[in-house]
Amino acid sequence: MNDPTAQPIDIEEQRVWLTEHRNSTGFTWSELAKRTGVKTGTLSQFGGQKGYAGDEQKIAEAVFRYRQELNMQASFSGDLPQIPGYFETRSSRELTNLLHWGKRGRIVCGATGSGIGKSETSKHFRACFPNVYLAEMSKSSGGLNTMQIALLRAMGVPAPKGTPLALTHQICDIVRSANQPLIIIDEAQHLSENAIEEIRHWNDVTGVGIAFLGNIKLLRRFDGGTGEDAFAQLSSRIRLRFERAIPLREDAVALAEAWQIFDEELTKQIISVSLRPGGLRNATNCLEVATMMAALECRPLQVDDLQSAWAQISRHGGAA
Repeated sequence: MNDPTAQPIDIEEQRVWLTEHRNSTGFTWSELAKRTGVKTGTLSQFGGQKGYAGDEQKIAEAVFRYRQELNMQASFSGDLPQIPGYFETRSSRELTNLLHWGKRGRIVCGATGSGIGKSETSKHFRACFPNVYLAEMSKSSGGLNTMQIALLRAMGVPAPKGTPLALTHQICDIVRSANQPLIIIDEAQHLSENAIEEIRHWNDVTGVGIAFLGNIKLLRRFDGGTGEDAFAQLSSRIRLRFERAIPLREDAVALAEAWQIFDEELTKQIISVSLRPGGLRNATNCLEVATMMAALECRPLQVDDLQSAWAQISRHGGAA
């Protein structure tokens, strides 16, 4: 790697490369602006025939940095495996069954520990079936009005406005016009009591399916296990429940296979990490670091790599 400010950078060379790169990739100037950190208008002028009237040296340096990043990525691309996206596990199949029940107009609830795959499963479900609206909650969107805004954005309404009553009418109109709609609320533990009761109300008045997904404490909250009795009406309406604190052993084996790992010792190490707090997420992070270690030394992945990667991740708080 080279610091472009510490060496001469040929402006014309960077301009020619940028133009050829744009033509070969089909990237727009807007896309290249995101990649280089240079404003769209400035970059398009720099790459145009007339050039940029401002400080072209700084633009050339930005292009040079982008080229270095591409070269670094290319140096690993032949050795590093592609990180798998969604892959099926027993837990994901059970969660998918839960969501199918929800799509029949039922209220369902899935409570899991981290790294089970509930978010990836719900995203995959949304991609596979029509009229599935997935909204992920946070502390900032857990209130009634903020929850409604987050859901309407997930429904394709770019800038929802109005009173909570008006937004509820808008949501109900959308689901009434859809066949077997399902609203998935991920990270539902952040929802306030008012927000939860409003969502239950939508099921009452429209028959829309509702899937509450959240952390392992979610079901206890809904069922009164935390001393709350505010959700008696909701609890009696939950038709199917799913609760799993850590991944299953076969989930971890599925992760190994998704990474094209079939070696028995490597798989044992992946299982060991997967069955700890953080689950498949931490195991995936561990695999990513370990494969990078092996790639840097141009050799196959080894158990020692996974152990070293896990030591780094757990030391820095990754096992949470």
